Amino acid sequence: YLIIGQGLAGSLLAWRLINEGKSVCVLDDGHASSSSMVAAGVINPLAGKRFNHSPHIHVWLEAVGATYTQLSRLAKQPFLQWVDMLRLFREKDQHRYYERLSGQENIQLLISGTFTPDHPPQPVAAPLGGFIQKHTGYVRIPSLLAFLADWLKARQALEIASVSSEDISVDDHGVRYGRLRAGDIIFCDGYRSMKNPWFGYLPFAPDKGEILTLQARPGTGSAQLPDMIINAATWLLPVDNGAFRLGSTHNHRIQDNQPAAEGIQALLEGMSRLLDHPELLMLEKSEAGVLPATSDRQPFLGTHPVHPQLHIFNGFGAHGSLTIPWYSQQMTAFLLEGKTLPENADIKRFARR
Repeated sequence: YLIIGQGLAGSLLAWRLINEGKSVCVLDDGHASSSSMVAAGVINPLAGKRFNHSPHIHVWLEAVGATYTQLSRLAKQPFLQWVDMLRLFREKDQHRYYERLSGQENIQLLISGTFTPDHPPQPVAAPLGGFIQKHTGYVRIPSLLAFLADWLKARQALEIASVSSEDISVDDHGVRYGRLRAGDIIFCDGYRSMKNPWFGYLPFAPDKGEILTLQARPGTGSAQLPDMIINAATWLLPVDNGAFRLGSTHNHRIQDNQPAAEGIQALLEGMSRLLDHPELLMLEKSEAGVLPATSDRQPFLGTHPVHPQLHIFNGFGAHGSLTIPWYSQQMTAFLLEGKTLPENADIKRFARR
């Protein structure tokens, strides 16, 4: 297998295929266009202001724990950090959404009661109250990808190359890229696949987002800063060494990895609505990346309808840290055993295109 892209999707899929005894070569441009290297890796199974959740939510979380724990043991360093999340109501209607959510037996393990505006469990601004969400956290994606890059190199399974589709040839026997010959190729190269001549028909909806890194001002008391993820559209994530990540903006019109001044300002304004004392944090770094989001907010998995040598494993958007572990299991079983892909993710849903 040739795999294009060593982001989280390509890395985990390559790792699984190699562990199944398959010959793999990953081609990557050195993360020059990777959104994975910018992403905060947030694990949040209840999305958006309505706290939407997938029917796959529990198998996603099971795969998250198993996959990242196995990789942490292999690397002898922690990649997954569980951190509770404080969800702040930002609209009165969200109380109704929460009540509907709390009545669902399969979701009760993910929530831990509401709090009033007068008594938030953290130093936050919560004029409408909120609730505590469990089974949330983040993945240290840059560290994980660096480890997997070394792991792949040790198996001669990673090459640095900026791949153009014009340099890929397809015939009845497989695919070729330069001197490399393979039976199959799998595109895991994020939003760049939307310009791919074979998979460009899929409805990508690229989503550029800014993420900021902040540090506590010298002399700031730690008791005045949160030690949970704070989420009210804008989210604030406490990470290692007293730093925080703040995210994220959404822009479907621009596709570059350059932070924009208006995006940075929007995030800082969002932070001022989260904290009682936002002045305790100072900006250290701004970054931007383009997420491979899709029009129906479901990933793209499967085989090209005409060329059985061509596959795609892509389109995970903002929830890749949560969903890729399980979907990489499904994709591996599909490729090696012919098992059926999850209907929501199978690109057969766009066969008419």
